[in-house]
Amino acid sequence: MVLNPHKLGVHKVLKHIPLNALFDAPSKARLRKAVNIADLRLCAKQRAHKMVFDYLDAGADDEISLRRGKDAYSELEMHFHILSGLKPPLDLSTKIFGKDVKLPFFGCPTAGNRMFHWEGETAAARAAKHHG
Repeated sequence: MVLNPHKLGVHKVLKHIPLNALFDAPSKARLRKAVNIADLRLCAKQRAHKMVFDYLDAGADDEISLRRGKDAYSELEMHFHILSGLKPPLDLSTKIFGKDVKLPFFGCPTAGNRMFHWEGETAAARAAKHHG
């Protein structure tokens, strides 16, 4: 019989140790210091698996959408104290193509959601339903 960590029950011990907080601390510190989209991109690059980051970072096809997105957001900076006086719940509703929506963005199928969450498309659909 071959012994491995799973057969020894190591996973049962490790699930009670808050390793996520330990491993997530550097990422959260970088995220707190981010002030623009370029900073967020670097946070994602350092946190995500290389294959996943490269997939998202490369855009698609001829990368026209990626270039347009970078151009549109290159002038923006995030200053967290701007909205500091507001209290939840915030109304972010708007119209997109003449349709009322609760949030000013929407999720699109990516055919790879499982790279980002273990439930994949099911989790994305559940989140979209939850947030309207």
